[in-house]
Amino acid sequence: MAKKILIIGGGIAGLTAGCYARMNGFDTEIFEMHSTAGGLCTAWKRKEYVFDGCLHWLVGSDPSSVYYSLWEELGAVQGKTMVTYPYFSVVTDAEGNRFTIWSDPEKLREEMLRLAPEDRKMINRIIHDIKILMKNEIPPEFSIRYLFPMIRYMRFIMKYRDPIETLAGKFQNTTFRNLFIRGFEWGPMCSVFVLSTLAYMGSNKAAYLVGGSLPFIQSILERYQNLGGLIWFNSKITGITVENDRTTGITLANGDTRQGDYIISAADGHTTIYDWLGGKYIGKDIAEAYKEFILFPPLIYVSLGLNFDYSKEPHNQNKILKQPHMIGGEEISNLFIRTSSMDPTLAPKGKSVMTLMIPANYEYWKKIPYHGEDYKIEKERCSETILKILEEYYPAIRQQVEEINIATPHTYIRYTGNWRGSYEGWFMDRNALKHRNLMTLPGLDNFYMAGHWTSPGGGLPAGLITGRIAIKKICKKERVRFKASKP
Repeated sequence: MAKKILIIGGGIAGLTAGCYARMNGFDTEIFEMHSTAGGLCTAWKRKEYVFDGCLHWLVGSDPSSVYYSLWEELGAVQGKTMVTYPYFSVVTDAEGNRFTIWSDPEKLREEMLRLAPEDRKMINRIIHDIKILMKNEIPPEFSIRYLFPMIRYMRFIMKYRDPIETLAGKFQNTTFRNLFIRGFEWGPMCSVFVLSTLAYMGSNKAAYLVGGSLPFIQSILERYQNLGGLIWFNSKITGITVENDRTTGITLANGDTRQGDYIISAADGHTTIYDWLGGKYIGKDIAEAYKEFILFPPLIYVSLGLNFDYSKEPHNQNKILKQPHMIGGEEISNLFIRTSSMDPTLAPKGKSVMTLMIPANYEYWKKIPYHGEDYKIEKERCSETILKILEEYYPAIRQQVEEINIATPHTYIRYTGNWRGSYEGWFMDRNALKHRNLMTLPGLDNFYMAGHWTSPGGGLPAGLITGRIAIKKICKKERVRFKASKP
């Protein structure tokens, strides 16, 4: 009789684990708290517009990438149209200085030298290393197969383990230094991930999947269901059953229970460890992660449906404001703006979608009751402030707005349960680099975790890889030879 695996969470990590579990003969059930699959990999429709909250680029979008074949195993990329990015982003400061971060390393070199000719030596060094990284992908897992690629990549991790602000501090030109920092404002994230992103885009391995998150996640869900896997929506978990330090089942919010031979939590890490398991299985690595690692901030995610064609605007840009503004309890000095110019499926012809990712103050929003009158007032205040700022760049934008949608930290918590509303777990900074094992809990058997709480840096590849690894670990324990196939 096949062993049963119960999977908590129907996002990328949970669906990935479900697919590989079915490929290897295990019975599976996925329990998803929301009414749809995807977790953070999601989009939502508002009348004529699609507002995408996730898929900006897909690592592994080209067949030359090692990740592409893994996405193929999940049925995620077959038949999809990929659009390569000519540039990563466009940064403009308050004085009008403009920095286009080209995907082509030679065009990027030319642009950087235009802005900071006195930094030629430093610029050439960065371009040289981007070109090397274009030939050396981040290995998807630690194994003998990827031993030498991992060793090569570790050299770059050690060389660029400091945040982008530290790297930019080596530029002599202060104007360019500021543009460079703002172009990659990823907090304490190690610089190697910035260079790796540019390398992926430069080698066409991080392109945009037309249609965005919805068709992407739907394909993986269909793959799972076609393999015979079961998924239950609107099924919130309230507990994990443990007997003799071994997980045996789960309890749902409606009081129902399910029994399984293995449990995989691809849900929120903090809730899993401290609530569902009562904080009883915490080793040094887990304790350090949840006390010391730096979280990706929660967001105010603003989506605008506009009756105007903004296809000539940059698909991704960062505008440094002339003066800071308070938005949702946080002082904002720049705006990250994305338009739907790369994807005609998100808005009707002649119209556009514009989205803005604005870092939020969790403690501020925590004090505002969700869906109360104060919450409504605060969202309206955010909308008004954002529109006033945008009018400085696009004077007619207020009249063009047909739909406006604001997601807050409360929204993320409500639909995904993410701890403190964080949208991608932990930053991969110097401290997180030394993490060892966040996929298992010491002293607890037949239990695994997957998703961005087990892989600092997060993103879609983290869900793919950790979900896959969790099943490989179960196969090893069951003495089953792991296998994978393409539909």
